[in-house]
Amino acid sequence: MSKNDNPLSVYAKVSQLAFVIITPLLLFLGGGSWAVQKFGLPQWVMGICVALALIFMICGAVSYIYQLIKMYEKQDKPAPKAFTSSIRDNDYYDEYKDLRK
Repeated sequence: MSKNDNPLSVYAKVSQLAFVIITPLLLFLGGGSWAVQKFGLPQWVMGICVALALIFMICGAVSYIYQLIKMYEKQDKPAPKAFTSSIRDNDYYDEYKDLRK
């Protein structure tokens, strides 16, 4: 992180990460518990909901952290050189070199 970051901006990024982690857990665990009680579903449905909650939580957190890393990555990299082509790069150069004299 740069030294110019506002403490509130850091707090916002951390709270977004917490939201990305907690939301799937609450939705899948609460929804799975409600579905099991309301419809009398077997308990293995709750196990599937827990597994889905963990998968979505981990994928969301990894994706968010990857975005943060890309955002704070150093921007001092040199710009890529523009693609240029020389006439000598072409296959037909040797055939027509006498015509260009």
